[in-house]
Amino acid sequence: MTLQVVVIGAGVIGAAVSHQVAKVAQVRVLDVVTQPGHGGATRSTWAWLNANKKHPQHYRDLNLAGLRRWKTEWPSLVQPCGSLVFEDDDASLSDPVYPAQRLAPSQVRELEPFVSEEMAARGANLYSQEAWVDPHVACQEMLRSAQQDGAEVLLGPGHRVTGLLTRQEPSASPASAAEGQGVTRVTGVVTEDGATHAADVVVLAAGAEVMRLAAQAGVTVPMLHKPAVSALTQPLAGHGRRLVRHLLANSKVFVWQRPDGSVILGDTLAHEDGSAAWGESLLQRATELVPELAAAGARVERVEVAYRPWPKDGHPIIGGSTACRGLYVATMHSGMTLAPEVARLVAAELRHWDVAAGAAVGTHPELLEAQSVLQPYRLERDFEEGVRRAAYSWK
Repeated sequence: MTLQVVVIGAGVIGAAVSHQVAKVAQVRVLDVVTQPGHGGATRSTWAWLNANKKHPQHYRDLNLAGLRRWKTEWPSLVQPCGSLVFEDDDASLSDPVYPAQRLAPSQVRELEPFVSEEMAARGANLYSQEAWVDPHVACQEMLRSAQQDGAEVLLGPGHRVTGLLTRQEPSASPASAAEGQGVTRVTGVVTEDGATHAADVVVLAAGAEVMRLAAQAGVTVPMLHKPAVSALTQPLAGHGRRLVRHLLANSKVFVWQRPDGSVILGDTLAHEDGSAAWGESLLQRATELVPELAAAGARVERVEVAYRPWPKDGHPIIGGSTACRGLYVATMHSGMTLAPEVARLVAAELRHWDVAAGAAVGTHPELLEAQSVLQPYRLERDFEEGVRRAAYSWK
């Protein structure tokens, strides 16, 4: 019997998971947005693909696997621009797996001729492996692929998931069963239009909304409130070449010129001031880094606050809940980088899913490999211990 899977979320994680899982199960995707990737954090992500300053090694390696999978599975979507990080004294430049090159001022100016002389004089670290992907195009392509494999994609206000359908079942533990204790199973979802969607597995890939949705099944997903603010300029023209060739980052701002010529600016601090004034402050900081932005007439056209999914210890939460059979959580920061690799691992688990057990079971090498990689990211882990170890060097 074909496994019935509902994926909540058409952002980059939901789209990637749907693309992979549609190969092994019947998938239905639900989201309130009318266009894939135009809601939640995916809408305004800086879309920087990297494994930069991520700890410990297993997390760095997972991000690196995501970066590599983008390049091998979706090469037409990837712009391998690399990144220049200023004001960076990171001691990991000699990492043989993820090396960086220390650039002298003259080398900075050669690669980025419009960077200010003052900033270039400090040198920079070049991470040549890093890249950028248009998140909206990526979500569209992934969902299109999922549909070709039979997935049903339902988008729009009526398809907002308002509730989870659950029932109580006897516990598999003899002691718990004897005490009359049951286990919750999710059997589907209800959407804004009043429709019900039955499922053997419900994948929560709805970003920051995962915590609210999981709570409806009595499952706690510990998340932090860490919004991010970004601003977007109009497309810049008239220079005959790009003003920014690499992803640029310093202590004050992130800067990237997208293929259409517009410049996206990211704040380095977590807050939710999405005012026009704050957007202007971002542009001012970016202009200090790249003065030619002023000469090109850059102006802020849009400021957005992204409510990022940020698990309490900074690391992804991926896997089936032991407290609710059939509920599968997939939420994380660094979702753009991780999406295609995480989706592969999720599909490996769902290929071997035992509906009665509410878990992936078996000894197939594919499953064992996925479970080994995902073991540090299960919901049932010590988040307080994780909080004591920074997942990111600079966030």
